[in-house]
Amino acid sequence: MGFRKISTGDALRKQVKLKTVIGQKADALMSAGKLVSDDVLLEILRSEVGTNRSEKILLDGYPRNIQQAATLKDAMRDLHPVKAAIHLDVERQTLIGRLSGRRVCSKCGATYHIETNPSKKAGICDACGGELACRSDDDPAKIAVRLDVYERDTKPVLDFYRQEALYHRLNGTGELESVYGELEKLVRKVAN
Repeated sequence: MGFRKISTGDALRKQVKLKTVIGQKADALMSAGKLVSDDVLLEILRSEVGTNRSEKILLDGYPRNIQQAATLKDAMRDLHPVKAAIHLDVERQTLIGRLSGRRVCSKCGATYHIETNPSKKAGICDACGGELACRSDDDPAKIAVRLDVYERDTKPVLDFYRQEALYHRLNGTGELESVYGELEKLVRKVAN
């Protein structure tokens, strides 16, 4: 759809893999199932976004708290103002099942799920033959910590975007194709 997707999680993992100073700080926190500081995330986000005003950006997993939402609004006002906040709403137990069953290729980053999207050969990536592994933060206990943090810190962001008249809720439960179809329609609607 012409967007460049920026996931702060992917950007953080890239910094960890490169063993940058910021990556080392983030690694310790992510391994414990905690979120990294707002300053670190904003620094990474700014470097990922760049200065191309005409580029369409889709942020995945950011902002995660009210301070990040306010900072994003101010920092990107002139370059890339926020046009919409889409909330894929999914129940807690469903999320735990989705995340704990996720497997990621160590070579190309392709994502699979042991039940809903398994690779053709168990533990092997269909795309490149790399080894599939569970992310360290996809342990059910660490997922529970992340979801508790979400309830406390991230859920209030929904009200922030409601007040800005930018909030859109989408039921994230159901068949992948159906959810994706609804998401695609919504993105097309709000992107114009």
